[in-house]
Amino acid sequence: MSESPPSCSPRGTGSSGGSGTRGRRAAVSAALSLQVENQGLRSLPVTVTIRVPVRLGDRDIWTDSSVLKIANCTENSKRPTVSDFVKQLKTRPLVDCSVAECKELTCSVPLLESRQKLLYNLSGTVSSAWIELTQLQSVNLVTLASLQFDTKRFIHVFTTTQEDYIKTQVETRIELYTEYDYKREIIGGAAGGLLLLALITAGLYKAGFFKRGYKQMMEQEAGEKGAGEEAEAGEEAPPAAE
Repeated sequence: MSESPPSCSPRGTGSSGGSGTRGRRAAVSAALSLQVENQGLRSLPVTVTIRVPVRLGDRDIWTDSSVLKIANCTENSKRPTVSDFVKQLKTRPLVDCSVAECKELTCSVPLLESRQKLLYNLSGTVSSAWIELTQLQSVNLVTLASLQFDTKRFIHVFTTTQEDYIKTQVETRIELYTEYDYKREIIGGAAGGLLLLALITAGLYKAGFFKRGYKQMMEQEAGEKGAGEEAEAGEEAPPAAE
């Protein structure tokens, strides 16, 4: 008698994009949620395997990959199968276990009841330093999940689409943004303004503007001083004799 084994259906959430700033490296939080449900009529033991990319080249993808853990699940490390990840990412911008080192979480479920649902949550902080190695501005971080069961005892009723029920993946888009540095434009604008002011001043000096202005100022001061002396002389003069 054949029974329908459970299906593995994803519900993934993650930050829509990471942000990086020029001169410093940034990080962003990300969360993943995977749901396993037994849609069959019988209970059965299953094994859930989750693979999360944790290292690309010589750089860590997560600031602390040790937080990527699930209670009662064992952990292993899987090496990538592709050495030239830059070349592959140019045509397929997916950071998965083929190009990155992955942490494999194996969760054994002794008995998954009919219509029972299990939820596996992972969360952590994704750094931006590793994105520079991809030579891309954005990539998709791919978490894989698969479901194993005893194929000698259970046969999947949807034999042609079995992969859709026992394997899934959650993609979290990571984007690197660069804040524009306006210091160069500000410094250049200030220097240009000072140079323009110096050229205008030199032109006015050659045209005699400052000489004429200085001469007029001296004449005005001399005139005011002469008028003041005449007024003082008039006040000090003795009255005329009668």
